[in-house]
Amino acid sequence: MANSLHGEIIGDILRLARDEGWPAGAPVGVKPLAARFGVSRTPVRSALLTLVEMGLLAREQSQGFSLLQSVDDVAIAAHMPAPAGGGELYQRILTGRARGDLPTEVTENAMLAHFGAAKGDLRKALMRLSSEGLVQRQRGHGWRFTESLDTPEAILESYAFRIAIETAALSQPGYRVDAAELARLRTAHEALMRRPVGEVTPQLWFEVNSTFHETLASWSRNRFFLQAVRRQNALRRMHQFADFWELEPEQILQSCRDHLAILAALDKGDRPGAVQLLVAHLAGAAQDWEEPSSEGSERP
Repeated sequence: MANSLHGEIIGDILRLARDEGWPAGAPVGVKPLAARFGVSRTPVRSALLTLVEMGLLAREQSQGFSLLQSVDDVAIAAHMPAPAGGGELYQRILTGRARGDLPTEVTENAMLAHFGAAKGDLRKALMRLSSEGLVQRQRGHGWRFTESLDTPEAILESYAFRIAIETAALSQPGYRVDAAELARLRTAHEALMRRPVGEVTPQLWFEVNSTFHETLASWSRNRFFLQAVRRQNALRRMHQFADFWELEPEQILQSCRDHLAILAALDKGDRPGAVQLLVAHLAGAAQDWEEPSSEGSERP
């Protein structure tokens, strides 16, 4: 069984558990998953056994599996296996797409010619991009990149929209902080700050970051604010992954400190203070895109 398929199935299971809101204790069956993913039972069982080793699933006496805890974006980022191979080409594809050098839909042959790469390396890079939700396989040998913010103007518009939407969400009359979720966000950020620089991956950084903003919006108890924030996160995924390597470690730490300060304000019941901190946080990142000569940015 190819490592890429193994990792891809693990990712599919985790994302399914998140998207469908599987509760702790939910049964997880090999046969239903194999049918949904269009693969045989063997790779699915292997992926489930790996998730048992990771502490996310339990083996049942009936030879089935059950979920030990609910799955969110942070859990997905923390438990996804490291993709094998294709690292340099993976980054070149991300950068090329972010700069507009690659179209939304492109064939493998076109990418082989564009990058002068070996077919095996390209497949590994595409499997990695697919596991991260950045490309989707089309019929034949074609691939489609997910929609993204592909110009500085679009990114600035996104920040302006996010400031308006995210601060409005925090200002809703029915806004209510979930203490358990706040504690999980705090723990995730503190754990990220303790990680050695080389162990902070683009995927982990993006998932911790996006989960923070989505969770704040979810506390508005208004589905439309949450949908808007999720849409922005989906759009910014590509340029966030491409720009990650330009970030200095201090910029990631500062963004985490900003997030923790916002959480502290909300924990104290100081929503106006949290709104001010959130505006400063997003506006500061947007400012980097207004200065073409600046190198790197916080990109929260």
